Order: sequence, then structure tokens, then C-alpha cells
Amino acid sequence: MEAKKFFNNHGQLQGQWKGFLCVAGAALMWGLAGNVAKFLFNHQVNPVDLAQVRLFLSFLFLAAYLAFLRRPLFRVARAHYLPLTVLGIFGLTAVQITYLLAISRTNVATAIFLQYLAPVLIMGYGLVVKIEKLTAANGLALACSVLGGFLMVKGTPGGGLAVSPAGLASGLASALALAFYTIYGKRWLAVYSPWTILLWGFGCGSILFCLYRLPWLTFLRYGPEEWLFFIYVAIFSSIIPFGLYIKGLQYLSAVKANLTSTLEPVLAGLLAYLLLAERLTAWQVAGGGLILGGVILIQLAGAPKTAPKTAGRAEIS
Repeated sequence: MEAKKFFNNHGQLQGQWKGFLCVAGAALMWGLAGNVAKFLFNHQVNPVDLAQVRLFLSFLFLAAYLAFLRRPLFRVARAHYLPLTVLGIFGLTAVQITYLLAISRTNVATAIFLQYLAPVLIMGYGLVVKIEKLTAANGLALACSVLGGFLMVKGTPGGGLAVSPAGLASGLASALALAFYTIYGKRWLAVYSPWTILLWGFGCGSILFCLYRLPWLTFLRYGPEEWLFFIYVAIFSSIIPFGLYIKGLQYLSAVKANLTSTLEPVLAGLLAYLLLAERLTAWQVAGGGLILGGVILIQLAGAPKTAPKTAGRAEIS
């Protein structure tokens, strides 16, 4: 009996580590992508155009990959068309549009800070539906995350908190969309592969944007230089990091996964310091330390979560 308990706990701990590494990897890639997006906006790329190109190319690349190597993952039960469409439009698509709009109306640091108020919303939802308990550990972890994010924005060289009405609305909307995507997306991981959920989301977003402008008309507005960045954004700030994030949700609670993703500005700032010799201010170091402390606290809070049961589920991994 003791041996069985040991192996169960060991398996849960391994699962939590897998979830942590997946979400941390996603945070790292998103941190790099935010600066790429700001570079494109500074070179007269429209944020809505970038969101459309990002979604459409992500759908094409992921569909091609699955068609050649994972064709069974295309299968979706007809009864699930509507809920997956809701997740695709109000989750994945809304996250990308609102985040890019927030960057264009504020700056990268402010947009990230506003989006990463999502853990507070997720915890609030968990308390209302009684799937989370507010303990000293997770409460302190949330406080560290929010305060750390604020200090990192405050200490950004040449940046700082840049809030306009449009930027604030976009940033808070991105937090709400990310919270919804995390909570509702985790529910569907018991049924479908992360790649199936992502493909559906990218497809819904691409179709929705056809109401704005047909994709090829948007493509013709930009040249080869922008297209290299578009391809980078589709693969390395959409397909791979969103895949890693939703994969991490298989092993972590919604609160743990989302709060872990707040490592994004910490990892981005550290890479800029190591690779680009950018200066780290005292405020950034203090904020990064608080966020890191919050992530450690939330990982230690409560028992490790196991992966959801997969009975009746399409092929996973």
C-alpha cells in the first residue's frame, strides 16, 4: 500500500513538473514574440492585420502538420462543434486580438501586465464555483504576481506604465479572454488533444476574420520582409507556445498554469539582458523576484494535480 502511494505521488510530481516546463516554455516564447509584434507595429503593420495573418497562417501550418502526421486529430464530434467554436472565438481568437491591440495602444510591458491579471480572475471564478480555496499560499502567490508585474512595468527602461482608455480596455479584455480560454480549454482537454483544440480555434478565428477582410487581400498589403516576421509569429508565438500552454493544462490546475505563465516578462527581460546587453533596473529585478516567488509558491500550494481522465478521448499528445 505504501509503495503504491509512493508511486502515485511520484507520478503526480512528474506530471506537475511536465506541466510547469510546458507553461514556462510557452511564457518564454510569448515574451520574445511581444517585442516582435511591437517592431512590426512600429513599421506600420496594422494590429488587426497581424492578428488575421497570425491566425490564418497558424491554421494552415498546423493543419498541414496534422494532415501528414496526425490525421485522426481532425475528428470532432458534431455535438461539440458549437462549444469548440465558442472556445475558438471568445478564447483563442479574442486573446490574440486584444493582446495585440493592447500592445499597439500602450507598450509591450503594460500589455503583458494587464493580460496577466488573468490569474486573479481565474481564482475568483474558482472561489465562486468552489473548485479553489483561498489559502495563505495561493493568496500570497497571486499578490506577488500582480505586484511583481507592476514593478517590472514601472522599471522598464524607456517604457513604464502607459495606460490610455483604449489600451486599458484592450488589456483587461485580453485578461478576461485568457482566463476564459484557460478555464474552458482545460475542460475540453478531457475529450480532445491540445492540437485538435488549437486547430479548431485557429480555424474559427480565420473564418471570423473573413468578415473583416479576405485573407489574400490582407497578404497583398505587405512585402517579403514583413512575411518573414509573419511566419515567425505564426509558428513561434502561436502554434508552439499555445500548444505548450494547453498541454501544461493537462497537468496543472487553471490557477497554477496561468500564474506560471506570468514568467513571460521575467524570462524576456533576462534574455534581453544576457543576449542583447540590455540594462535591468532595480525595479525590474525586484518585480522579477516577486513573480518568481509567486510561481514557486503556487507550485507548492496544495497537492499536485493529476492529468484529467481521458476515457472516450481522441488521440492525445
